[in-house]
Amino acid sequence: MIASKLSRALVAPSKVANLLDWRKAVGSVMSLDITAKSIGIAVSVHPEHARESIPLRPISLGDGRRPDGSSDATRNPITGEIIHELEAEVRRHRVCAFVVNWPLHEGRSGEQCGKVLAVLDSVIDQSNSVVTRKRPFTLWTDSTRASYDSAPPDEWGRSVNFARAPEFHRGMKYSSKDVVERESSATSSAVAVKVLDEWVKNYWEIDPRMGKATSPKTKRGDFPFTAHDIDRCNNETAYLQAALL
Repeated sequence: MIASKLSRALVAPSKVANLLDWRKAVGSVMSLDITAKSIGIAVSVHPEHARESIPLRPISLGDGRRPDGSSDATRNPITGEIIHELEAEVRRHRVCAFVVNWPLHEGRSGEQCGKVLAVLDSVIDQSNSVVTRKRPFTLWTDSTRASYDSAPPDEWGRSVNFARAPEFHRGMKYSSKDVVERESSATSSAVAVKVLDEWVKNYWEIDPRMGKATSPKTKRGDFPFTAHDIDRCNNETAYLQAALL
């Protein structure tokens, strides 16, 4: 399989931490929380210089409708205006890499993860100055959600994950048998801040009094998601979109 532009720009979370260490005098990392309606954005300079990530104004996405108002599942929500806005923020904050929220549900990917890859793929296709091999991205998942996947199977290969009832969230919907918690654009950048702060705490020792990093952690865990996984997921998404035409 030939690697896509998207998969070639994917790196491990520790690689992004190394890039920020190398560019800590002038660079920053940008976090993206991609939902059906918006892209939440937050930025963070090296944790030695600041204690908190900064939320930016979220970018609204298209509603996936044709000009006549009918629904179009294949319509690209990434417009030239959105690309220009992302490019401007990348330049303004001297972004060296991205940490992208990977919204697993109970340890499994679903519709929201497909949306994340579709938006990133569209951004890469339309711009060579946002996500690139020199300005890569990594995927980061909420550790509380990923913990569902940590339960080992029993002697018959069964997992307790399949016996758990899904947690109820107000405003949730059911799509393709996956439970999706809907995020509003008003909270999207707050989610991006949370993702970025969690990523920082995973890779640097933080002084509890000062709130700033004292040193990199010697043992850094990485998210086990490969470029091959991205290409496979994208191929499945493309097949489903073609079936809707």
